[in-house]
Amino acid sequence: MKRFLSILLLGLAATAAHAQVDWPIVLQLKYSPLGIIDADEDEFDHDDSHYEKYDMDFERSLGAKLIIAPVYVSVNRNVTNLDDPIPNAIVETVAIGFGGINYDQFANDSGLYLMGGVGVGAGRFKFKQPELNDWETLVEGNAEIGLRIQEHLLLGVGVDYQHFGEPGESKANLWNLYLGTGLVF
Repeated sequence: MKRFLSILLLGLAATAAHAQVDWPIVLQLKYSPLGIIDADEDEFDHDDSHYEKYDMDFERSLGAKLIIAPVYVSVNRNVTNLDDPIPNAIVETVAIGFGGINYDQFANDSGLYLMGGVGVGAGRFKFKQPELNDWETLVEGNAEIGLRIQEHLLLGVGVDYQHFGEPGESKANLWNLYLGTGLVF
């Protein structure tokens, strides 16, 4: 594994040095009024007491992502029923992975960009009943398409997918459709 990581890092460094790539730094803020988590019922043999806590709809999700290509770090906060003083559930995640942005490959300077990434991390589930609180590992993928409004301003729409559970198990899947704005440095 160490050999593989060493070769990967050397390959990335050589590619950047050879191509003289000017990788941008992107700070992105995300807002979503739509988000759901579906529990993986098959993993728990249809025993409601184990997976029921992972079935939820979110009324608001906020997130941020810092991309220093080819690496990104993201944080998200998803909240159910905003009108209650104590929401039924809050899911906070943090992840790190490989990602990037591409806006130079589109013809006719259309102003379009594509952004995406794949990473791993952890999610904290906080419930109204504290005995249900839990931490879960996650794997995530995200993609976004949008317009480069100005040289340093992005506006787009995207989707986040997060899969919760230890390696070899599946507890829940999160889907989040969001509006994003980004600053390019």
